[in-house]
Amino acid sequence: MVSMTRRHLVVGCLALAGASLSVRGARAESYPSRPIHVLVGGAAGSVPDTVARLIGERLAAVLGQPVVIENRPGAGGNIAMQGLVSSTPNGYTLALATMSQAVFNSYLFANLPYDPLRDLAPISPLVTGAFALAAHPAFPANTLSEFVGLTKAEPGKVLLGTTQLGSPPYVTASMLLRAAGIKVTLVPFRSGQDGLTAVMRGDTQVFVDAPTIMVPQVQAGKVKVLAVTGREREAELPNVPTVSEAGLSQAQSEAWIGLVAPAQTPPEIIAHLNQAVRAVLTRADMQDKLRTLSFVPVTSGPEEFRQLIREEHVRWGGIIREAGLRLE
Repeated sequence: MVSMTRRHLVVGCLALAGASLSVRGARAESYPSRPIHVLVGGAAGSVPDTVARLIGERLAAVLGQPVVIENRPGAGGNIAMQGLVSSTPNGYTLALATMSQAVFNSYLFANLPYDPLRDLAPISPLVTGAFALAAHPAFPANTLSEFVGLTKAEPGKVLLGTTQLGSPPYVTASMLLRAAGIKVTLVPFRSGQDGLTAVMRGDTQVFVDAPTIMVPQVQAGKVKVLAVTGREREAELPNVPTVSEAGLSQAQSEAWIGLVAPAQTPPEIIAHLNQAVRAVLTRADMQDKLRTLSFVPVTSGPEEFRQLIREEHVRWGGIIREAGLRLE
């Protein structure tokens, strides 16, 4: 039997550690070596899709590989998340996570096929933004208070469109109705564009979604916006008051969208992607473009993003339970 001195043991351990670091360094240095796929739980033309394509194009230039956007709408974004968590955790399959996939779905679905706190590896938040309550130009209410008065006079008669069940606009609309103490008939649409088209045609009277897709139609006189849900007025809708200004501060709501990977993705790949996202979102032209779409760019380290998700579970879990929102 060969004896091993402490010195030999230390040298051996250092050699192994060096080899491990070398392998990890090589893995990070060679990543990415092929296209990266980003799964999006929204349909083409939806707000998440708009964010994914805008940032994905710039991210491809930074990473030196194509970023392919794959739309997998349906089931509150669960289809996209199932695709992510079942993929190999090697950095080549990522997903855009709205607050629905990262937070809301845990409380909306009785049998969620993934655990956001266990199965997702946060990379970075990307943008945050508020919502807007829009209406057909012929709708008799022109302010939030007039809308509340009208719906109280005729409970359930007004048709209010949102995006798919469990989406941030859906939860925001539900919270607004609860805060105002009113009842309408909620009509979920497959995408924001579908919902916007419906309110412009007069199929529904009002619609809740991000201002992003509404501003061009507001400027064209095809819809009007009664209120926005953020802390401040929207730069593209400076004459539209916030819900707080309209006396309904309980309905204030903003939502973020972030980039995630499957759990067990190597930390050096997560760090590499986080740095690439920062490089994209700190560009002045990118920030200007996002703000014209009513988004505020935001980044953080992976651990700070993970902590944000945990905090949002504490906040929204209580709100959703209290409101009695369920999708199953």
